[in-house]
Amino acid sequence: MSSISIWILSIIGVVMIGVLVEIILPEGKTNTLLKSVVAVASIFIIISPLKNIDFKSINFSNMFSSIEIDSSFVEDQRKNMIETLQTQIENDLTDSGYLNVSVQLQVDKESEYLEFSNIFVDLRNLVLSSENLNINKYTNIVAIVRQVINVDKDSVIFYE
Repeated sequence: MSSISIWILSIIGVVMIGVLVEIILPEGKTNTLLKSVVAVASIFIIISPLKNIDFKSINFSNMFSSIEIDSSFVEDQRKNMIETLQTQIENDLTDSGYLNVSVQLQVDKESEYLEFSNIFVDLRNLVLSSENLNINKYTNIVAIVRQVINVDKDSVIFYE
């Protein structure tokens, strides 16, 4: 038998002994003591193959040299995040009574983080609910946008 199969059979044997101890012995101090002994034996059996490994021959520097950033994945995640934020802003505007407003987020492409340079708010098809007719819509829309994205109020640009 190979050493791996012997090791697996040893683990199975210790588990079976542990199950038998659990079933046969009543609850009490003896049962707890035997469970502890079986647990320690299990640990020693599981880690026993580690003594045969030559850790000095393992070259850890080669393990991490092939790590690369998947730029297409990162770009897809950025696009998904931008679309999610646009949808969230549009939904918040709709919930606040500003219907048919579309939002376009402009991202600073030079930055490695998701930084927004401008937020374009298209008000050409805007429909206001009755409670928003006498309120400054620009101030309210900027406030709603700033709740979702922390940007300067000058970064919000309106199209009418």
